Amino acid sequence: MYNHHNKTLIYKTSDLESYFKDPSFQRQRQYEVIRAVVIEHLPIPTVAKNFGYKSSTVYSLLRDVKAGSIELFPELQKGPQERRILKITRDKIITLRKQQLSAKDIYDKLFSEQMNISISTVERVLKDAGFDKLKRRTNREMGKTLKNKIISKRVAHLDFDELKPFNVDCPSIGVFFFLPYILESGILDVLKRCKLPESSDIDSTSACLSMLLLKLIGNKRLSHIGAYDQEPGLGSFAGLNILPKQTYMNTYSCRCSEVQLMQLQKDVISHLQKKFPSFYKSDFINLDFHSIPHYGDEAQMEKIWCGARGKSMKGANTIVAQDSQSNMLIYTKADILRSEESSEIKKFVDYWKSIKGDVNETLVFDCRLTTYSILDELQDDHVKFITLRKRNAALLKDTLLIPKQEWKKIYLNIPKRKHKRISVHEKEVMFRGCKNTFRQITIKDHGRLNPTFVVTNNKDLPLKDVLKVYAKRWRVENKLAEMIAFFNLNALSSPLMIRIHFDILWTMVADTFYHILAQDLRRFENNLSPTIFKKFIDMPGRVIYDGEKFLIKIRKRSHTPILMGVEKLQSPFKVPWLNNKTIEIVWTA
Repeated sequence: MYNHHNKTLIYKTSDLESYFKDPSFQRQRQYEVIRAVVIEHLPIPTVAKNFGYKSSTVYSLLRDVKAGSIELFPELQKGPQERRILKITRDKIITLRKQQLSAKDIYDKLFSEQMNISISTVERVLKDAGFDKLKRRTNREMGKTLKNKIISKRVAHLDFDELKPFNVDCPSIGVFFFLPYILESGILDVLKRCKLPESSDIDSTSACLSMLLLKLIGNKRLSHIGAYDQEPGLGSFAGLNILPKQTYMNTYSCRCSEVQLMQLQKDVISHLQKKFPSFYKSDFINLDFHSIPHYGDEAQMEKIWCGARGKSMKGANTIVAQDSQSNMLIYTKADILRSEESSEIKKFVDYWKSIKGDVNETLVFDCRLTTYSILDELQDDHVKFITLRKRNAALLKDTLLIPKQEWKKIYLNIPKRKHKRISVHEKEVMFRGCKNTFRQITIKDHGRLNPTFVVTNNKDLPLKDVLKVYAKRWRVENKLAEMIAFFNLNALSSPLMIRIHFDILWTMVADTFYHILAQDLRRFENNLSPTIFKKFIDMPGRVIYDGEKFLIKIRKRSHTPILMGVEKLQSPFKVPWLNNKTIEIVWTA
């Protein structure tokens, strides 16, 4: 009988006789047979009968024992006294335990290093080494969240008195190409003057650079920074050890007011206009509304027509203004009620006057942007515009009555336009409730069923140029499509309008820097942000700090020769928020 508790045999006194007379093991039975024949001198037939053998078997057994071919008491082979595990693995387990890692953490660590042992083996090695089990730890003590995600370090400014040299991988390392342009633009000085919110650990400069960084890499929302808050390389971009957490990024705009954002936008555009005048010299400005759909149920938003969904739903009504020649955005606003839509163009006029002193450009917009009475006010204010007139039955009827000889044939040399030869008719009109007259240009034979009516108060612009200018209004729609596709404009950051405006404002700034960078990329000057990002920005690399300067190491790619032709990227440059340390871009094979 076997005792499994202490691994010993248990025999009862009443079983001892049967243990010797009726052995259960073969070697013992053979031993008793030989002993009975040799020592007790019993007859072979009797011995064979007592132990259940044939006589011939007993004779064979005696023969084999004499010949030494059977060993009645073989020597037992003892196994290893220690566990069958390599010393290097045992030492590794003990080293990791000294770092306060649990058996599961040690197992995961060894598995990642391709040391395939079980958790039970780890536990036995630790027990043999004299380690007790670790006390149960909280998630914070283990450095993990409830969802088993690693809790990153606390965000802090890089302390160069204690900062040790490092060499880390960095995704989308091409964002460092924007640093010379950010420094050249002087936009950070403007941000400082605006006194944006800051915390005890993160100043306004680092906060703004972090938000700009996420926009430059086309991140869907500022709250999605969680995908990058473990990247010390990207943290260096903003002068931090790592990027801020998503809670900080998501709530930063809540400490701003609408007045503060409008002042920030005004100061930024005013500064950029002086710094890069060639980007803001068009004689025409395109304006358009854009509705951003919201899918929540409890938002205090009005229902608006959302063209992206083809229906009326809750959403944010926004307006953008664009330089017609350079396609640069010059104005954004998000908190627009339906009752205030028609007067938004007047607010833009006041905004543009505060920057340039006067509005010499011609505003180009569609018929839904404002009303006839506002057009009359623009005329009184000497603001030129080109827009459309809404069709109605009476207007179409009057058009049919125009004599054929009064129609004029013109040719519009607009690339990719299908119908270039059109018929036009121009006359002066006065709208109901207005005291000023406007030029009305009626267009037919242009590929549409009904005529189109263009209205303008710019009486110095030739008729053909009026039509060409309005035909290029689609550029603002293309810009909106680009912002939706790359900058994820339609991904609402919040149902709060201040946060939406804040997000759109940084989208405008990021789009501006993409445009500025593109001008230095030979043959890519007119490419859109998604193309620039894919070909020049979205590439892995390494950020190296050697104690004196930062090195941005990037492997050569197919478009590297174009980047190497950009003068600003070929020489080291000092970064003020990195303690005036030098950043140098190095191309490797």
